[in-house]
Amino acid sequence: MGRIQKMMLTGECNQCGACCFTRSGAVCENLEILTREGLPNATRCRVYSERYDGLPIRMIAKDGRILKGYYCAKNSPAEVSVIIEMGIKKGVCSLTRVDDADRAGAEQLKRKTT
Repeated sequence: MGRIQKMMLTGECNQCGACCFTRSGAVCENLEILTREGLPNATRCRVYSERYDGLPIRMIAKDGRILKGYYCAKNSPAEVSVIIEMGIKKGVCSLTRVDDADRAGAEQLKRKTT
């Protein structure tokens, strides 16, 4: 049986907002857009300190329709996937992916220095 790989990210969020949009362009109702999405400090989450994985949210479609049935994915594998797809791969996210090889190298380095 294969092992499920847990993806990890490193760095400091630049608040570009890319992870708060769907592929179709719908945006989380809690996202305050300060400037063009994708730029550093372009957005702010109105409920950032209250977020939790599974928090019910509504999305707003490009045409203004309210879309229900969405959930905040804070600190979850789903959140990491969205950050990679919508932010890192588009080149706007300040976070970087930590691959297994990077983690293994860090562990070996820790063992060598302790």
